Amino acid sequence: MHRIRNAVPMRLFLNRIATVATLLHFCVPSGAMAQESQSPDSSGQPAATAPAAYIYWTNYQSSSVGRATKTATDLDNNFIPSVHSAGVIGGGLTVNSGYIYWTSANGGTARTILRAKLNGSGSVDKNFITATPDDNPCGVTVDTSYIYWAGDVGMAIGRAKLNGTGVDQNFIATGSGVCGVVVTSTHIYWANYSNNEIGRANLDGTDVNLSFIPTMGAAGVAIEGAYIYWANASTGAIGRANLNGTGINQNFIKGLNGKVSFLAVDSAHIYWADWGDRGTGTTIGRANLNGTGVNQSFIKGTKGGFGIAVTAGSP
Repeated sequence: MHRIRNAVPMRLFLNRIATVATLLHFCVPSGAMAQESQSPDSSGQPAATAPAAYIYWTNYQSSSVGRATKTATDLDNNFIPSVHSAGVIGGGLTVNSGYIYWTSANGGTARTILRAKLNGSGSVDKNFITATPDDNPCGVTVDTSYIYWAGDVGMAIGRAKLNGTGVDQNFIATGSGVCGVVVTSTHIYWANYSNNEIGRANLDGTDVNLSFIPTMGAAGVAIEGAYIYWANASTGAIGRANLNGTGINQNFIKGLNGKVSFLAVDSAHIYWADWGDRGTGTTIGRANLNGTGVNQSFIKGTKGGFGIAVTAGSP
């Protein structure tokens, strides 16, 4: 039996481990040990904290905002109860890591964009942004600096800072019939269901192309990766094209139940809300990003789902 020379006694070895652990505790920043939840700052810019995985939608019947997990559990049709006045229903919506934003679309006379904390706490800002008279804000989206909206009765896309200041009611002239709107780091896209077209402009509002992609009554629009997706409300299908406008497929997903106006996408799936006949729909559908695995009733029990958004997704 050989004797091991220079062996470190066990007690001394454990003491050294404890010393190293203590040093690491003081040297590693506290954020690297445990990430704490942060609230959005006063500028409206959300904190850089990964949001929980939820689906949100506006309910046509009840004028409320619903929520469920991305695994179709914990459905709550009154996640944010109705705060609308008479005749205000609620249209498109979008989220970032701090807030949920939605429009007060009612078919013609609505003027406001609402905002609430993403966790549903606190009061709802019912007049976060006021659009021009009879603009009827329909679709809404955000990036890291601005909020954008389109009124289907109005004639332009509006823009404001994330805290609601610096409102420009006529950021891009589009003509009437525009609903869904979405942005990338370089461009802004919108769906015009009246002219059956998707328009595009540079993010600063220049180089406007009102007829970038032909559609079949597109209302909602969303982007993930190299593709743009839209809901063809008149045909019950979801279309898809490359972001440069090529490779158009008007029936990427077809045969949708009910009537679909808005859709949302994340890195794995496409989601859509069945509006039905003026709010009679009760389901949210889901499919894989490549168009397979279509589930028309992924979530059951909505109340005329209209606008739809997902955390860490688009619009």
